[in-house]
Amino acid sequence: MTLLLASTFNDALTRLSGAEQKQAKLTAFDLQLDPAGNGLQMHRIDSAPGFWSARVSQDIRIILHKDGGTTTLAWVDHHDDAYAWAERRRIVRHERTGAMQIVQLVERVEETPVVDAQPAPAFRAPAASKPVPQPFWALTDDQLLDVGVPRDWLQVVREMGEDALDVLFERLPAEAAEALYDFATGGRLEDHVAQAIAPGADPFAHPDAQRRFRVLDNLEELQAALDAPFDTWTVFLHPAQRELVERAVTGPTRVTGSAGTGKTIVGLHRAVRLARGDAMARVLLTTFSKPLADALERKLAILTEAESALRERIIVRPLDGAAVELYTSLHGQPNRATPSQIRAMIEEAKKAGLGGTLSAAFLCEEWEELVDAWGVADADAYATIPRIGRRTRLGPLQREAAWGVFAFVLRRLAERRLVTWSMIYAALTRWLEGGGAMPFDHVVVDEAQDLTVAQVRFLAAAGQGRSDALFLAGDIGQRIFRLPFSWAKLGLDVRGRSHSLKVNYRTSHQIRVVADRLLPPAITDMDGVEEGRRGTVSVFDGPVPEIVLAADETEERAAIAGWLRRCAADGIAAEETGLLVRGDGQLARARAAAKAAGLDPRDDAGVVITSMHGAKGLEFRAVAVIACDEDVLPDPTRLSAIGDIAEMEAAYETERHLLYVACTRARDRLLVSGVVPGSEFLDDLGEARG
Repeated sequence: MTLLLASTFNDALTRLSGAEQKQAKLTAFDLQLDPAGNGLQMHRIDSAPGFWSARVSQDIRIILHKDGGTTTLAWVDHHDDAYAWAERRRIVRHERTGAMQIVQLVERVEETPVVDAQPAPAFRAPAASKPVPQPFWALTDDQLLDVGVPRDWLQVVREMGEDALDVLFERLPAEAAEALYDFATGGRLEDHVAQAIAPGADPFAHPDAQRRFRVLDNLEELQAALDAPFDTWTVFLHPAQRELVERAVTGPTRVTGSAGTGKTIVGLHRAVRLARGDAMARVLLTTFSKPLADALERKLAILTEAESALRERIIVRPLDGAAVELYTSLHGQPNRATPSQIRAMIEEAKKAGLGGTLSAAFLCEEWEELVDAWGVADADAYATIPRIGRRTRLGPLQREAAWGVFAFVLRRLAERRLVTWSMIYAALTRWLEGGGAMPFDHVVVDEAQDLTVAQVRFLAAAGQGRSDALFLAGDIGQRIFRLPFSWAKLGLDVRGRSHSLKVNYRTSHQIRVVADRLLPPAITDMDGVEEGRRGTVSVFDGPVPEIVLAADETEERAAIAGWLRRCAADGIAAEETGLLVRGDGQLARARAAAKAAGLDPRDDAGVVITSMHGAKGLEFRAVAVIACDEDVLPDPTRLSAIGDIAEMEAAYETERHLLYVACTRARDRLLVSGVVPGSEFLDDLGEARG
C-alpha cells in the first residue's frame, strides 16, 4: 500500500483550530502505519466515487481517495464541509498530459457553496448592458487540453468572461489556470504545453502531478510535512518554476518576480539539481544575512530529507560568512573595522581640519556608499566615479576636501591593520582574477537585489565565465539596503538571462493587491532589465487587510491585541505571527501589544517581534505592521541626515520598498496600524479605519 499526501490536505489542515490539527495529524499517522485504515472508522462516500472518510473526532473527517494500492490524504474538514468537498471533486488522470489531477465537477460549481476558499464569483459572466470580453472563446479543444484543462471544462472556459479570471485558480488544476491567466494577460499559450508521459507511466510522476501529490515513505516524513505545513510548498514545484530550475544556461542567470512568487524555492531546487547532476559538485547556497541563511537551511532540509549524501554537498552560508572562511584560509582571520570605528576616524579627520564644510554625517554616508563600496583608492578615481543614487553634487573643491578625509581614513585603517567588508571581497576578487579557484563549483544566491558592489565583483570573478556557475534570485522592488548600480559593468551580466515569475503562491490576492499599491507597475534596473508586476496573480484568497489609525498608542495596542486574539482563535499559532516595526525605537510598542493579547514577547518559540529590515526574507501566516506613524515612516532621522533636498526622492523610494517588504511577509492576514495622522504611505494602501 502506498500513502500519498495532496497539497490540498495541507491547505485544509491550516484552516482548522490547533486542537483539531493535532487530532487530524494523529489520525494521519495511523494511516501512515496502515494505509488500509484497519482500526479506523472509515466509510465509503457513495456520492463521490473513489473517496472515503476517516473519523478524526465527533465532527472532523479526513477525506481519502483510494485507487488500487494507493491511498491519498486529500482533505480534512468538519463533517458536512468535508463530504461536500469530496462530492465536488474527482481525482483522475488527464487524458492528454497524463498527469493526475484533482478536478472539480462542472455541474456542481454553481449548485454548491464554496467551502474550501473565500467566496468567488461564478464562472459565467453576469448579464450586463455591454458584452463582457471572453479571452478564451477562440481556443480549440486541442489547445485547451494541451495545457491541462479537463475535458468537462472546455466549453465553460471558452464562455467565461475576463472579469472571472481570479477564480481560475479555485476551479481548475494549477497548470491549466496558470496557462490561461498568462494567455489572458498577453502571454503565449504555447509556452505552457505540457509534455505527455508515456502510456502506462505513473501519472503521479508527471511534473504537474508532483506539485500536488507527494509519496510518503515513512512516519518521519509525514510528521515533517504535517508539523511544518507552511514550508511543505517547497516540494510542490510548479512547471513555470521547474523550467527555470532545469534550464540549460550560457552564463549567469537571474530569476525575478514580486514577493511570494517562489524565487527562493527556485533557487533551492536549482541548488539541488546542480548537486544531483554531478556527484562531485559542491554548491554554495547563500544570501546576505544569517537569519535568511538559517531559513534556507531549514527549507533545504525538508527538500533533501531523504538524500543525506547530496545534502552534505550543498553548503548554506551567509555570503559574508563564506567570504570570511575563504579569506581566513588565504590570509588569516581578518581584523574587521566596525562602523563606529570608521565614524570615529572621520570625526578625527574633521577635528584635524580636513573636510571643509562637509558634515561628518555626509562623509560617513559618502564613505559607505561610494568610497568603500566601490573600492576607491585615490583622488583621481574619486573625482570620476559616477554618483549613482548620490544626488548631492560635489564641485571639484568639495571633492578635494572630502578626499582629504577619506585618505586619512585609509591611512588609519592601514596603520591599525583593519579591513572593511569591501576590502575583504576586493582581496578575494584579486586572488580569483590571479588564478585562484573557489571551493565551490556553483553558487546560488537568494535575495540578490541587496548584493553590494564588492560582492557583485567577487561573484563575477568566482563565476570565471562558466555557464552554470552563478544563479541569482531577487526582486528590485524589495531592495532596501543598497543604492542601485550596474551589475553588467562589474562583470556580472544577466541581460537575456533574466526571467520573471508571475504566479504568487505565498501571499493572498487581497494582501498582494494592497501591497502592490506602494510600488510602480514596473521597475527597471541600471542595466535596463525591467521587472514588471503586471500580470502577477495570487492563487488563493484571504481576508482584506486591516488598516487602523488609532487616536493614541493605547488605542492602537488594544486594536492589535484584539487582532492577535482573533488570529489565535482561527488556528494561527503565535510562532506563525510577526509583529514588525520600522526600527528599534518602536519595538516596545510591539512587545506591549503582544502582552496585551496574553502573549509572552520574550518567548523564542512565540510571536516574532522584529524590525522591517530584520523580517526581510521571512514569512508568516499573519503580520501586523505596527507604529506606522507620521514621525516614524519614513524615518525622520534618515531624512534629516540628507545633505540635499534632491536626495529625498531616493530616500522616500527606499522607505516605500521597506513597507512593501513588511506587508508582503504575510500569507493570510495583514494588519497595518499607526497613530493619527499616520504615515503618508498609508494613503496609498487604502482606506483606514479609526
